[in-house]
Amino acid sequence: MMMLVFFLNGLAFGGLGLASYLQYRQGSDLPLSNHLPWLTAFGIACAITNWADMFLASTSNEATLISILSITRTIFQPLSGLFLLKFGWDLVRDFPLPPWSIFIPGMVIVPLAFVLTFAATNFITPSPLEIPIDIWSRYLFYLPGSILAGIGFLRYWQKQREESLSDVSKLMLGAGFAFLFEAVIVGLVVPAAPYAPSSYYTYNRVLSNAFIVQDPSISLFAGFSGWLDYQRVLDVTGLPIQFWRMLTSFAVTFFLVRALDVFETTRIRQLKKITNERDHAKESAYIGQVSARKTAEKWTDTLVTINRRIIQFDDVDTILLFILEQARDLLAADFIGLALYDEDDSNLELKCISSNDHSELLDIPEIVQSTAVQRAILRGSYLLSTGSGQLVDTKGITNNNNPAAREAGIVRLEMEGKPIGAIWAARFDNHSFTQTDMVWLECMADQVVIAIQHALMTSQLQSLSITEERSRIARDMHDGLAQILGYLNLQVQTLDALLKQGKQESLAGELEQMRKAVKTANADVRENILSLRTMLSNEQGLASSMEEYLYEFSIQTGIETSFQDEVENEPHLSSITEVQLVCIFQESLANVRKHAQANHVIVRIRKAEDKNGEFVQLWIHDDGIGIQQNRTRKQFGIETMKERAASVGGFVEIYSKPGEGTNVDCNLPCLKTEKYRISQSIFQQKTSPIHVRDGSK
Repeated sequence: MMMLVFFLNGLAFGGLGLASYLQYRQGSDLPLSNHLPWLTAFGIACAITNWADMFLASTSNEATLISILSITRTIFQPLSGLFLLKFGWDLVRDFPLPPWSIFIPGMVIVPLAFVLTFAATNFITPSPLEIPIDIWSRYLFYLPGSILAGIGFLRYWQKQREESLSDVSKLMLGAGFAFLFEAVIVGLVVPAAPYAPSSYYTYNRVLSNAFIVQDPSISLFAGFSGWLDYQRVLDVTGLPIQFWRMLTSFAVTFFLVRALDVFETTRIRQLKKITNERDHAKESAYIGQVSARKTAEKWTDTLVTINRRIIQFDDVDTILLFILEQARDLLAADFIGLALYDEDDSNLELKCISSNDHSELLDIPEIVQSTAVQRAILRGSYLLSTGSGQLVDTKGITNNNNPAAREAGIVRLEMEGKPIGAIWAARFDNHSFTQTDMVWLECMADQVVIAIQHALMTSQLQSLSITEERSRIARDMHDGLAQILGYLNLQVQTLDALLKQGKQESLAGELEQMRKAVKTANADVRENILSLRTMLSNEQGLASSMEEYLYEFSIQTGIETSFQDEVENEPHLSSITEVQLVCIFQESLANVRKHAQANHVIVRIRKAEDKNGEFVQLWIHDDGIGIQQNRTRKQFGIETMKERAASVGGFVEIYSKPGEGTNVDCNLPCLKTEKYRISQSIFQQKTSPIHVRDGSK
């Protein structure tokens, strides 16, 4: 029976040592993990001690084996207590000790010295050497070690409960009480010997025999009185102390092995925390990406809107104010300023502002004297921050109606490599601008420059268009109306002379020629008026405008006309190509009116495709007399049409025979699909249905 008890007891402690060793191999950040080697050593030493007791209980005749087992037990029994004492002390040190703990060494050394002296004097007793070693290892090592380990696990129980680990904390509590119970069963209950608190019952019985046998050595027991030893436990409980120690080992092993789950629980919590942090980071990154994409979309929409307004020839001042307002909203700025150099490039003047309460174009520009703005113009961009601890100049960042700026981002405006001004965003709080904000501000600066350039180019184009149109009108008046008026002046003089000479027949002939000249001049004037009034002067499509012009041409000239529109959708022409097509169309009809002597004109427009891509074909046929080689004036008009077509990548071919009329074939290239989408969004052209309309006088 005792062999089984010793075997199970050793098996329990061996399992405890193995479990703590395997847990130590896995590693952990918990302080308890650093103490597991001592717990492992304690468990293995206890297992060896109990298994030695098991073999001693089963061996009776082998003296050598008994001696080896006794020596093994004598060595490992105090070692196990020493390992337990080290383990318990390290557990207690994991937590802050009270101030009075500095007296613990003195409180321990004095009693320990007394106990060691007392033990040394009693080692000369007739009892075997193993007994005092067993007793004092339990008193000096097991007892304080078990108490310290119990206190340490109770402290861990309190800590785990504060961290809401209820399951693990209960196991820590069980381990604490198990070690305190072991302190009594293993540390206080010892074999019968003349050392208190053991041997009260045994001492009295031996002492009574001493008086009978008069054994002087037994008298050494006199004066010692005890109450707790193996015999007392057997008499009180009816069970040997080895049984109770087995229960204690089972309890300690059970609660400790289960309490080691704190490492797994901690790993699970750390893994869950890492997973949550990863999920939170992913969610934050996703939210950041969504926010960044939304911000980018807002900026992109704003830039597209700005470009659309620029292309639609909005007033440049209105566009600049719109740019400032959009930049202030998107940058969450409190103030946006735009300054441009004056005509002499000597002063930087604040032209436009946009603040939280209003946006305006300053009637009287303010001179910008901020050194930060001047520095930004030299550098290209500049971040100004008063929160960095640096002394910065904020003067001139805002106008007099706004508080001083604490944070500002300034970007230079540059045109053709030359600085023309600056744009900046300011905040009245300490919320700094980021590098991304500066990138977006630079985009806005580019839009400002584009708007200014577009306004300048539009003004120049308008001036050139007016000049060119004036030159054309002057040329037409010189070639047509001026010559006819000169001719009429001569005819009037001729009529005056014929009237004085009384030549009535000649006078009538001259008057008929004058009527033809006046009719021709009237046709030229009406043609010029029609050209200025109809073609592309409204929102009609190309085909509709050409049809209207041809209809008016038929009414004015009396020539029958037919218009055939074979273009199903928009012809996808660029604006300059469309202008040149209209000019070629007008020039052809002008030649028909002046020189062809035709009765009917057919105009057809269609869309075709070859290896070079799509193109629009304009075909004009008249049934007149054809081109006369001696008509140099008409040859000049033909060369002009060819030059117009060549300027946009097209060509014009003329086919004519005397008496068989003339064919004008004009082919002009179309834009590609992706380019046309841009052109279509800009000019918003409309398609017209396919139909044929005849016009007559």
